Amino acid sequence: MKLKLLFFLFLLSNLNAQNTEIIQKVSLKKKSIELFRENYWANLPKRISWTNDYENLFSDIEQTKLDSIISKFEKETSIEISIVTIDTIKTSEEKFEDLTLHIAKTWKIGKVKKDNGILIGISKGYRKIRIQNGNGIEKIITDEETKKIIENYFIPEFKKGKYYQGTLNGLCEIISLLKYKTEK
Repeated sequence: MKLKLLFFLFLLSNLNAQNTEIIQKVSLKKKSIELFRENYWANLPKRISWTNDYENLFSDIEQTKLDSIISKFEKETSIEISIVTIDTIKTSEEKFEDLTLHIAKTWKIGKVKKDNGILIGISKGYRKIRIQNGNGIEKIITDEETKKIIENYFIPEFKKGKYYQGTLNGLCEIISLLKYKTEK
């Protein structure tokens, strides 16, 4: 009986040690991710082009097409639009919107005195999209209109896994609405 009790206590202590080790590894992993995210926030990559696909949602050809549309629109209107896709390792889900705003400000999207920039932030991993409108754009497009564009043009294609098509549809609708409202 004493031998069984000793063996049982040995098993319990061994399991407890394994659980402690697992908890320590998980804690270390969480701390590493937090440090990585803090470093990413403090050292954002430079904007490469109008489309910055860090989640690999678009092919090179698709990125080139999006860039071309945005570049043409910027030349016509001076309004700058940038697209960024964000992998889940770069931020927590709760801070996704904060990161998109931080990127918009850091990359200085929009002309300085006009504040006419738009950042479209997409995270496939978190199933989130955020459009950050500069103050100059907020005078043209309301939050409600931006929300409708997301719901009606981006999301339907995203649900089908067609991120390029959804992004293209949403981008074209934003451009169309801006042209319509600025030509009045």
